[in-house]
Amino acid sequence: MKNIKVGIIGTGFIADLHADALKRVSDISVAGCCDLDPGRAKSFASRWNIPSAYSNVNDLILKEKIDTAHILVPPDYHFPVAKEVLEKGVSVLLEKPMGLSSSECRELIRIAQENRVKLGVNHNLIFSPLFDRLLKDIASHRIGKPEYVIAFFGGPLGQLDFGKFGHWMFQKPGNIILEQGPHPISQIREILGDIDEIKAVATGKRELGKDQFFYDRWQAMAECRRGHAFIHLSFGSKYSPQRVLHVYGQDGVITADFMNNRYLVQEKSVFPDYLDPTANAMRYFPPLVEGIKDFSDYVFSKLKLKDRADSFFLTMKNSITAFYDAMKQGKDLPSDGEDGACVIESCEKWIRAADIAENPKPQPVVQLGEEKGEDILITGAGGFIGGSMVEQLSARGRRVRILVRNPKGLRPALCSPLVKIVRGDITDPESVRKAVRGVKYVFHLAHALGQSWEDYQRLNVEPAKLFAKACLEEKVKYFVFASTIAVYYYGDLPGEIPTVYGNSPIDSKPERRNFYARSKIVIENLLTQYHKEKGLPLIIARPAVVVGKNGILTHSGVGQWTRDNVCAYWGDGSHPLPFVLGEDVARALIHIIGREGLEGRSFNLAGDAALSAREYIACLKKYSQRNIRAFPYPIRLCFLSEIFKYAIKFAGGERGGLLSYRDLSNRAINARFDCSEEKRLLDWKPCADKNEFLEKAMGWAF
Repeated sequence: MKNIKVGIIGTGFIADLHADALKRVSDISVAGCCDLDPGRAKSFASRWNIPSAYSNVNDLILKEKIDTAHILVPPDYHFPVAKEVLEKGVSVLLEKPMGLSSSECRELIRIAQENRVKLGVNHNLIFSPLFDRLLKDIASHRIGKPEYVIAFFGGPLGQLDFGKFGHWMFQKPGNIILEQGPHPISQIREILGDIDEIKAVATGKRELGKDQFFYDRWQAMAECRRGHAFIHLSFGSKYSPQRVLHVYGQDGVITADFMNNRYLVQEKSVFPDYLDPTANAMRYFPPLVEGIKDFSDYVFSKLKLKDRADSFFLTMKNSITAFYDAMKQGKDLPSDGEDGACVIESCEKWIRAADIAENPKPQPVVQLGEEKGEDILITGAGGFIGGSMVEQLSARGRRVRILVRNPKGLRPALCSPLVKIVRGDITDPESVRKAVRGVKYVFHLAHALGQSWEDYQRLNVEPAKLFAKACLEEKVKYFVFASTIAVYYYGDLPGEIPTVYGNSPIDSKPERRNFYARSKIVIENLLTQYHKEKGLPLIIARPAVVVGKNGILTHSGVGQWTRDNVCAYWGDGSHPLPFVLGEDVARALIHIIGREGLEGRSFNLAGDAALSAREYIACLKKYSQRNIRAFPYPIRLCFLSEIFKYAIKFAGGERGGLLSYRDLSNRAINARFDCSEEKRLLDWKPCADKNEFLEKAMGWAF
C-alpha cells in the first residue's frame, strides 16, 4: 500500500501524539478527524492542519474514503467504534486496551479477517528505544537466559488525584488493570512469552463516587512460558513515580527506567575480585552521559536542528511507524489483534486472581416531590468549591440543581434526594437553557482547560455568554460568576504593596496574561457589559489561593512545582499569601442567596489565616513527613529562564508561546486583600485560627 489516507477518531490528549507521529511517516496523509464534540474536532484539525473535521464516524469514512483509522476514543467505545470501522472495510490501529473483554477482542479479530483488513493495537511501550535495546541485549545473551522480570509501575494518576471519577477506568474496580495493565504485560510477553498463570492481590481500597470504590495497589506473580514475573502497580500522588523493568539472567541484570530514560546493565566483570567493585561502579557512567545527551536533544529539537527525541514520543512514533511499514510491505503487523487479545486475557486472569469485590449495585437517587422545586443552579459541582457548596446547601435542607456532563463518579454527598442532576454540556445552548429554566440563583463555577486561546474561548468565554443570555431570558435574581484574583495586575495598583478591594480595577492588558487569567478577564469584561447594557443581575466572586479538603496541596499560588516535592517560590516566598479554605469560599457564595441589592458587585474572597509560601511548605513538610525541597525563585531569574526557553522555541519556528514579565511578576501575589466589605455584606467569617486552618488546609490529606 502507498499513499495511505488516514482518519483520526477521537481527538483527546493521545490524539496529539498520534498526529505528531504521523507527520513523520512517509506515504501517509491525514484526511480528516472525528469527535463527538464538533468544537474539539475543529480545534484539533486546525492545530494539525487536517483538512476536514467531523462529528460522525460514517461521514469521515464515506466522504474522505480513508484506508486506515486510528481509534483513540475512550476504552468503553473501542469495540463499537472499531466494529463499525472494520465492517466498512477500513483497517484499524486501536489504542490500548483493545477491548473490555477477550470476547470483544476475538470478535474484532473475526470481523477484520472477514473484511480482509488489518487490525493493529498500539502497545507503544514495546517500541520504546530502551525496550528495543533491552531485547537486543537479551538476544545477544548478554545476561544469559532471562529467568525473572520485575515490573514496577507507580505514581500519580491525574484523573484519580484530581477527582475525575467519571472516567471509565473508575467505573469498575478491575477497569484500572485493563487501562494500565497492558503496559507491563505487553513487555513481559515479549521477554518471557505468554502468561499462563497469575497469583494476585489488590489492596488500598478507597471510596470514590457513590457506589464506587477503587484499589490503588495491585501486585501479581506470573508464571510465563519462559520464566517468572512480578508486577507491581500503584496509583496516586502518594506513590513514587516509577516505570522500571528489571530483567534477571544468570549472568547479569538489566534495568530499564522508562520514566527517566536510563539504561543500566550489571554483568559479571572480567576483573579480579579486588577490582570488581570499581569496574561495576564504572557502569554508572554511561547513564550520566545519556542524561547530558537528553538535554542536548531537547535543545536541538526545539531549534529544528534535530527531530523530536523525547522517549515518550519516540515510543509512539516507533509504534505507528512499525504499523505502517508492515502495512506498506504487506507483512504481519508487529502488534496485531492477536497480541491485543492475549494481553486482555492476561488482564482478565489478573483481575480474577485478585478476587476483588465488585461495586455495589447502584441505587437510584429518589428525588423529592416536584412541588418543592429547586431554585439554585450550580455548574462545576464536581469540582472543589462547587462540591462544597452542594454539600453545605444539602445539609441546610436546600434543594439544588447541578449541571454535569457525566453523572458517573460524583461524590456520594452530591447524590442526595435534595440534588437534582441535569445532564448536559455548558457549550450547548439547549443544555444551558434547560438548566437555567425555573431557578432564581445561578452559580457558574465550571471552567475548562485547553491547549490554545481558541480552546479557552470555546470552552469558557462562549459558555459564559450562553449563561448570561439564559439568565436574562429567565429573569433570574442573581447570576454569580466565579472568577479569580488572577484578574488583577498588582503593578497597576497604587502602593509598593497595594491593597486590593472588590472594586479595584482588573488588568487592562489581558493579552499579556496566561490563558486562564486572560479568559477570566475577558469574561468579566463581557458580563459587566451585559450588566450595564442589558441589566444582567451579575455578581462576580474572586476566590484567592483556595486550599482544603479535596483540593490540591501543590498549589501553583505557592510556587512553581517542578515535581510534587520540589517547589520554587514565586520570589523569595516570605510575604503573606491570601489563602482561603474552599469551604469558606462556598459559605460566602451561599450567603449571597436571599440578600438584596448585590447586583453589579465584585467580591474578593481571601481568608484571615495568611501564611507565607515558606510557612506553607514548612507545615506541609511536617504533615506529610516528606522531603519537600523549596527555594526562592526571583522573578527576574524566572523571566530569564523563560526567555531562554522561548528563544529556543522561536528559533525552531514555534510562535505561539507567551513571554510576559507582566504575567510572571503577578504570580508572587505581593498584595494585601481587604475583604472587610465582603464580610459585612455577606455576613462572612472565614477561618482565622491558624491551627484550625492548617488542619483543614492540609491535615485532612494525611
